[in-house]
Amino acid sequence: MQIKVDKLPSNAHEFSKVWKYRLKTPTERYNFLLRVGSQRLGHIFRNEISFGLLGEMISVLNGNYREEDSGELVAVLQALSTVNRFSLSLQFLDESERSARSQLLQRLHQTLVKHARQPQQSAETVNSLMSAYSV
Repeated sequence: MQIKVDKLPSNAHEFSKVWKYRLKTPTERYNFLLRVGSQRLGHIFRNEISFGLLGEMISVLNGNYREEDSGELVAVLQALSTVNRFSLSLQFLDESERSARSQLLQRLHQTLVKHARQPQQSAETVNSLMSAYSV
């Protein structure tokens, strides 16, 4: 079952309301993240990501990972890594979220290198993400 969100969020408060109260399953959350997209997520969270939300996003992306979405997932992770207080948010990941972060980045690395026209460039992209996400 897909929850219909008529209007995409324009700020962190709107995003959090939809994320917490309208989206009931990890699959709904995964699809919502992809629908909102990397540019909008970067804009919404430009000041900071609220406590715990980064870890939830990483866990959702890892738990619902689809190879065909790998390009968009890289863009989402890159956008989130540029927000203020990102490194502080990383410090508050719990053990399962840290594990999901590592798994997600390893999966992206494998997928992108396997399917890339320029494997070296793809590897460098994921390696920079791994560095940003302290993996």
